[in-house]
Amino acid sequence: MELTIEQRDGAAIVAAGGRLDAAGAPELEARCKALIQEGSKRLLLDMAKVEYISSAGLRSLLVLAKAVKLSGGAMVLCGLVPAVRDVMTISGFDNILSLAADRPAALESLK
Repeated sequence: MELTIEQRDGAAIVAAGGRLDAAGAPELEARCKALIQEGSKRLLLDMAKVEYISSAGLRSLLVLAKAVKLSGGAMVLCGLVPAVRDVMTISGFDNILSLAADRPAALESLK
């Protein structure tokens, strides 16, 4: 799992790449939880380079959504490739998590 983190417009942007599975999900979860604990209230997960997501990845996204909500913040995912979007739709996570087409739309929804 490749992760890059930047701050923009008051949001922590985490760009993930690779596979969000049992091997990669714990790293994403730990890094994002650290950002939340450091005070980030708005979390944008750019998933444009995530080619695969497993149930472990879905679980981590749910854990992060709950953590950021408990901190009084919000989380948005953007840039989902078709295969990942399909998994979100089939699992019903598209009704649980906030999704946006791209970074500008995600940043706008976090305002």
